[in-house]
Amino acid sequence: MSFILIPAAGEDIKVNSWNWRPTLDLLLAANVITKDDHERMGAHGCSGKADAEKASLFAHVVEQKLMTMNPGERMLANLSVAQVPKKLTVFEPNTNPQDIDVNELYSTTYEWLETFAKFCRNSGGFEVM
Repeated sequence: MSFILIPAAGEDIKVNSWNWRPTLDLLLAANVITKDDHERMGAHGCSGKADAEKASLFAHVVEQKLMTMNPGERMLANLSVAQVPKKLTVFEPNTNPQDIDVNELYSTTYEWLETFAKFCRNSGGFEVM
Protein backbone atom coordinates (compact mmCIF):
# COMPACT_ATOMS: atom_id res chain seq x y z
CA MET A 1 0.00 0.00 0.00
CA SER A 2 1.25 3.47 -0.78
CA PHE A 3 0.26 7.05 -0.18
CA ILE A 4 0.48 10.03 -2.48
CA LEU A 5 1.25 13.40 -0.90
CA ILE A 6 -0.25 16.15 -3.04
CA PRO A 7 1.29 19.57 -2.36
CA ALA A 8 -0.33 22.97 -2.78
CA ALA A 9 2.74 23.82 -4.89
CA GLY A 10 5.16 21.49 -6.64
CA GLU A 11 5.13 17.83 -7.52
CA ASP A 12 3.41 14.96 -5.74
CA ILE A 13 5.50 12.36 -3.96
CA LYS A 14 4.63 8.74 -3.32
CA VAL A 15 5.56 6.85 -0.16
CA ASN A 16 4.88 3.26 0.87
CA SER A 17 3.19 2.50 4.17
CA TRP A 18 6.37 0.90 5.56
CA ASN A 19 8.04 4.34 5.45
CA TRP A 20 4.95 6.48 6.03
CA ARG A 21 3.74 4.91 9.28
CA PRO A 22 6.93 5.54 11.28
CA THR A 23 7.05 9.05 9.81
CA LEU A 24 3.58 9.68 11.22
CA ASP A 25 4.66 8.13 14.53
CA LEU A 26 7.54 10.61 14.70
CA LEU A 27 5.16 13.53 14.12
CA LEU A 28 2.74 12.19 16.74
CA ALA A 29 5.52 11.70 19.30
CA ALA A 30 6.64 15.30 18.69
CA ASN A 31 3.04 16.47 19.33
CA VAL A 32 2.78 18.21 15.96
CA ILE A 33 -0.16 16.01 14.94
CA THR A 34 -3.04 14.68 16.99
CA LYS A 35 -4.17 11.07 17.16
CA ASP A 36 -6.99 12.07 14.82
CA ASP A 37 -4.46 13.56 12.36
CA HIS A 38 -2.41 10.36 12.66
CA GLU A 39 -5.44 8.26 11.74
CA ARG A 40 -6.53 10.54 8.90
CA MET A 41 -3.07 10.78 7.39
CA GLY A 42 -2.56 7.05 7.78
CA ALA A 43 -5.64 5.99 5.83
CA HIS A 44 -6.85 6.56 2.29
CA GLY A 45 -9.73 8.94 1.66
CA CYS A 46 -9.87 10.36 5.19
CA SER A 47 -8.97 13.98 4.39
CA GLY A 48 -5.50 13.93 5.94
CA LYS A 49 -4.12 17.42 5.36
CA ALA A 50 -1.42 19.80 6.54
CA ASP A 51 -1.50 23.52 5.85
CA ALA A 52 1.70 25.42 5.02
CA GLU A 53 2.43 26.25 8.65
CA LYS A 54 1.98 22.67 9.80
CA ALA A 55 4.04 21.32 6.88
CA SER A 56 6.86 23.67 7.89
CA LEU A 57 6.61 22.35 11.46
CA PHE A 58 6.77 18.78 10.13
CA ALA A 59 9.96 19.67 8.26
CA HIS A 60 11.51 21.06 11.44
CA VAL A 61 10.68 17.90 13.45
CA VAL A 62 12.06 15.62 10.75
CA GLU A 63 15.21 17.73 10.37
CA GLN A 64 15.77 17.45 14.12
CA LYS A 65 15.52 13.66 13.85
CA LEU A 66 17.89 13.63 10.88
CA MET A 67 20.49 15.38 13.04
CA THR A 68 20.61 12.19 15.15
CA MET A 69 21.06 9.96 12.10
CA ASN A 70 23.50 9.33 9.26
CA PRO A 71 22.80 8.51 5.61
CA GLY A 72 22.05 4.81 5.22
CA GLU A 73 20.52 4.47 8.69
CA ARG A 74 16.88 3.74 9.49
CA MET A 75 14.43 5.04 12.03
CA LEU A 76 12.51 2.11 13.51
CA ALA A 77 8.86 2.15 14.53
CA ASN A 78 9.85 2.96 18.13
CA LEU A 79 11.81 5.98 16.77
CA SER A 80 15.19 4.47 17.61
CA VAL A 81 17.92 4.47 14.95
CA ALA A 82 19.44 1.35 13.41
CA GLN A 83 22.60 1.10 11.35
CA VAL A 84 21.88 -2.39 10.00
CA PRO A 85 19.92 -2.95 6.78
CA LYS A 86 16.27 -3.89 7.02
CA LYS A 87 15.64 -7.61 7.36
CA LEU A 88 13.43 -9.18 4.72
CA THR A 89 10.16 -10.35 6.22
CA VAL A 90 8.43 -13.14 4.35
CA PHE A 91 4.72 -13.60 4.96
CA GLU A 92 3.52 -17.16 4.41
CA PRO A 93 0.24 -18.89 5.28
CA ASN A 94 1.87 -20.43 8.35
CA THR A 95 3.47 -17.19 9.57
CA ASN A 96 2.70 -16.59 13.22
CA PRO A 97 1.88 -12.89 13.76
CA GLN A 98 3.67 -13.01 17.13
CA ASP A 99 6.92 -13.83 15.31
CA ILE A 100 6.82 -10.57 13.34
CA ASP A 101 8.95 -7.75 14.74
CA VAL A 102 6.73 -4.74 14.08
CA ASN A 103 9.48 -2.41 15.24
CA GLU A 104 11.71 -3.78 12.48
CA LEU A 105 8.94 -4.12 9.90
CA TYR A 106 7.87 -0.49 10.03
CA SER A 107 11.05 1.48 9.62
CA THR A 108 11.93 4.41 7.44
CA THR A 109 15.16 5.45 5.84
CA TYR A 110 17.28 8.51 6.38
CA GLU A 111 16.84 9.20 2.69
CA TRP A 112 13.02 9.14 2.88
CA LEU A 113 13.02 11.47 5.90
CA GLU A 114 15.34 13.85 4.06
CA THR A 115 13.02 13.78 1.00
CA PHE A 116 9.96 14.34 3.19
CA ALA A 117 11.52 17.30 5.02
CA LYS A 118 12.37 18.99 1.71
CA PHE A 119 8.90 18.25 0.39
CA CYS A 120 7.30 19.79 3.50
CA ARG A 121 9.46 22.93 3.25
CA ASN A 122 8.48 23.50 -0.38
CA SER A 123 4.90 22.16 -0.48
CA GLY A 124 2.88 25.09 0.83
CA GLY A 125 0.87 22.41 2.64
CA PHE A 126 -0.32 19.06 1.34
CA GLU A 127 -3.06 16.45 1.29
CA VAL A 128 -2.58 12.71 1.81
CA MET A 129 -4.23 10.47 -0.76
